[in-house]
Amino acid sequence: IAKIVKSIERSGRRPSDGLGRILHDIFIGDNSTCKEIIFKEIAVASMHILPEFDARHLSNLIYAFGIVEFSPMFEDGSIFFDLVALEAIPQLKTYNSHDISNLLYAYANMKAKSSQLFLESGDVIVAQHNLDSFKPQAISNIAWSYATMGESHPKLFRKVANHITAQHNLDPFKPQALSNLAWSYATMGESHPKLFKKVANHITAQHNLDSFKPQDFSNTLWAYATIGESNPKLFKKIADAAVTKKNEFSSQQISNTLWAYATNGHIDEHLYQSLAPTAAEIVDKFNNQGASNVAWAYAVSNVPAPTLFGQNFIDCCMEKQDEFTQEQLSQLHQWSLWQQELNSNISLSSTLQEKCFEAFISQVFHPSALQDDVISHLSSIGLQPVEEKLLQTGYRLDAFMEVNGNKIGIEVDGPFHFLGRKPTGNTILKRRQITNLEGIQVVSVPYWEWDKLKRDSNEKQKYLRSLLCLN
Repeated sequence: IAKIVKSIERSGRRPSDGLGRILHDIFIGDNSTCKEIIFKEIAVASMHILPEFDARHLSNLIYAFGIVEFSPMFEDGSIFFDLVALEAIPQLKTYNSHDISNLLYAYANMKAKSSQLFLESGDVIVAQHNLDSFKPQAISNIAWSYATMGESHPKLFRKVANHITAQHNLDPFKPQALSNLAWSYATMGESHPKLFKKVANHITAQHNLDSFKPQDFSNTLWAYATIGESNPKLFKKIADAAVTKKNEFSSQQISNTLWAYATNGHIDEHLYQSLAPTAAEIVDKFNNQGASNVAWAYAVSNVPAPTLFGQNFIDCCMEKQDEFTQEQLSQLHQWSLWQQELNSNISLSSTLQEKCFEAFISQVFHPSALQDDVISHLSSIGLQPVEEKLLQTGYRLDAFMEVNGNKIGIEVDGPFHFLGRKPTGNTILKRRQITNLEGIQVVSVPYWEWDKLKRDSNEKQKYLRSLLCLN
């Protein structure tokens, strides 16, 4: 019954006649109470005989409730999902891979919290000699379930990653399974470079990505950007494929995709140009995060999109002005600065602009030991650096000074300013906008160049003199 209900829901329309129409009228829309009545009765009938269910039956039972997203509550206040968890936990060692995958998926899809169930299920999986009995979809569903529920289990994620990277190839994994896997690791902050490299190599090796949906693209890209994995070949492969499906993207998928490219500093002009008309058509569908992410992403890319950023976009922002977080307001400020760079006549209202500016300059910065060391050595060569210089644009420079009549800004760029040795989108945007709007030459001191000088003050002074072209 659950699978029939889900199938009817996915179709998104009422069949014109036949059995499909009868089932639709029973389970969906105005008659969805029929579904709840049926499943409530099944839950009531099951409640007193739950101890008689074996692993497969209990897993199938709760999986059905999970996929129809119905969690019955009884007159005594008890919740069906809680009762099933209490029965399942002592039996977990008897569950096979399919049973445990369905069990966890049900709780995640229903957002039914049961930390003990997830903890002990993870322990059971980790205790397995290997995961050869787990099908790719089961592995993906398990990772997705933990990430969706925010249940941390580092040993489980490590076991799964090691299993996947040991495979000869990832051909058995469907695109959705791969994208959900990457999304799960990024969501939980589980960095596993070998896993991300394996997934990227598999995708880039494909003849085409016709079987990938926009959701698969956006989840994969979001994951790589969030976890800080740079893979230009992967981003290029997906960009080329995404352009051919540009009209299939939803507002959230556009937002996540463009944000990922901008965050990682991968600027694909053709992709940005191709998605702009689609985004413009559905601009009213963007939520506050989507609108600010898209605005910021185009600002980083520096790809003009007048069809997108017109009055409809301004109206969208104005409607959401009380919903934007401080971070999102800061993104919109950078977008406004970009409009200045373009000499555009489009702008936010003065009230919203001021709100964005205040959010941008209120960001808290903590000078690092690396920054302090660089500034100390700038002073030691006779310069007078002004620390944490606040500029008219709202940006702050680690150090500001005049050298031979030229305005110079020093940015001490630590590891978070780069992916590998390539600047992130934030770094690219800051450097460009300070140069274009403030007329200040921005000079970067990358952490790896400074670190290799170790504690040799003479070499550090020599390095700075050379960097600033001082005799």
